[in-house]
Amino acid sequence: MNIKLFQTRLDDKHIQQDQDAINTFMESVTVKKTATQFVIGQPDFWSVLVFYENGKAHKNGSKESDKISFDVEVELTEEEKQIFGALKQWRRDRAKEVNVPEYLVCHNAELITVSKTRPRSMEDLNKIKGFGDQKISKYGDDIIAVVNAF
Repeated sequence: MNIKLFQTRLDDKHIQQDQDAINTFMESVTVKKTATQFVIGQPDFWSVLVFYENGKAHKNGSKESDKISFDVEVELTEEEKQIFGALKQWRRDRAKEVNVPEYLVCHNAELITVSKTRPRSMEDLNKIKGFGDQKISKYGDDIIAVVNAF
């Protein structure tokens, strides 16, 4: 297992660039675990430690490779855009509530896939790439509620 450390600066000039770097990296490897720590300094930042294995899992029996995923560039219908917007607002609120960066709650690709597939149960949510037992237990009820509102 490998480890990579990221620093996500909170200022407007760097936050998007730092988040994009983490997202790009996490999409290219098989993430096993993450750990975060807020660091007060000059400037303040989030330290993100990623435990990973090289390469993405493929059709070798891995559950993750069988999961549904849509690229962030995919075209959304008007209703899917509304669902995506509601999910982004939920993510923003939840991240603020638990004091973590938004991407640690859910990635945009995960929210887009939820918007496109509209899962109605935890079993449906488990079919989406990025949603395992831990994320579903933390956020599943909220996500299903947002989707069911449409």
